[in-house]
Amino acid sequence: MPFVPGRGDIVVVRRILQLLGLPTELVLIVLDHARYWREVTHESSRYYPLIDENWSIEFSAAHPYKAIDLRNVWLPRGNEQGSLREIEFLIVSHDQGWTTENTKDTYNTSSWFEASIVRRHQGPRRTPHDSLFKAIDLHPFASVEEARHWYMLTQGWNMAPRPSKEMETQRLHCQEMTIVSWNQPMFQELVDSMEAPRALDRQHNNPPLIYSALKEAENMYKETDEGRHSWYLQGNLVGRFKSIFDGEMVKRYRVVWGSQANPRWEGDEGSGHGEGFVDALRSDDIIVVWARAKRRGWENHVFGVRVTMRLTI
Repeated sequence: MPFVPGRGDIVVVRRILQLLGLPTELVLIVLDHARYWREVTHESSRYYPLIDENWSIEFSAAHPYKAIDLRNVWLPRGNEQGSLREIEFLIVSHDQGWTTENTKDTYNTSSWFEASIVRRHQGPRRTPHDSLFKAIDLHPFASVEEARHWYMLTQGWNMAPRPSKEMETQRLHCQEMTIVSWNQPMFQELVDSMEAPRALDRQHNNPPLIYSALKEAENMYKETDEGRHSWYLQGNLVGRFKSIFDGEMVKRYRVVWGSQANPRWEGDEGSGHGEGFVDALRSDDIIVVWARAKRRGWENHVFGVRVTMRLTI
C-alpha cells in the first residue's frame, strides 16, 4: 500500500527543501510533481437500490447517496488554506442485469451516477450549524434539477452550474437521458404548504430567502436539459449483473478528476470527464454523489461509494 503523507509529513519535507536553499515557489512545484499531497477519504457502504417498482414509462429517479461537507476537508492552519488537486471516486454498483436493447456490455446506459456542488443560496455559511444540509432520504427525486429546487425551497441551498452548456456525450444515446423529469404533484403540495408563510412575508414587506426561492420555483418547469447543475460521473455497464465466477462479483468503477493545476483524468468509456468540477469547489461547499436510474425497467443497485480528495496543505 503506497505511503500517504499527513500534514506534518508535508511540513517537514517542505522545510527540508527550503533548508537546501530552494525558493518556496520551486518547493511547491517539487511537491506537486511528486504528488506529495495529503488525502481525505469519505465513504459509504450502505446498499441502496433504485428500482422502477411501477414499471412506468416515465420512471426517473435521483437519490443523494453520499454528501461530503468540505468544511471537514479544507481545515485551514494559520494563513494556509491549501488547494484541492484531484478527486478520486470508487463506485461499486450494477444495473438490473439484463436489457431488451442491443446495448449489452456497453455504457449506453440509463443507470448511472452524477456529482453536484451544493452551496448556500446567498453568501457563505458563518457557523458550524448554519443551515446544515440535510440529504433527504425519504424518497428519490425525479431529477437533480428537481432536487436543486427542493433544497432551495426547504433549506436555502443551491447548486453550482456546470461551466459548459454543452450536453455531456454520455447522455446523448437516447432522448430521455437529456430531458429533465419532474414530480409535479410533490412540488405542488410543497408550494401550497408554503402559501401562508409567503403571504405573511409579503405583509411584513421583508421577503426572506424562502420567498425568493418560491419566486424562482414558479419558473422551474421551464428547465429542460439534464446536466445543467451536475456532472456525469459514471455509467453502469449494461447487463452486467453479479457473478461469482466472472471477474468481480460486483463491478467497481474508478474515476479520477484533476484540476487546472493537476490536469488528470482516469476512467473508462462510461466515465464523465468532470471538466471544471474540482476548480469550481469552494471550502464551504458540499459534494453530493447522486445515484440515477431512468426509463422503464432500469435499476441502479449501489453497494458503496468512496471519495478520496488529495490536497496541498
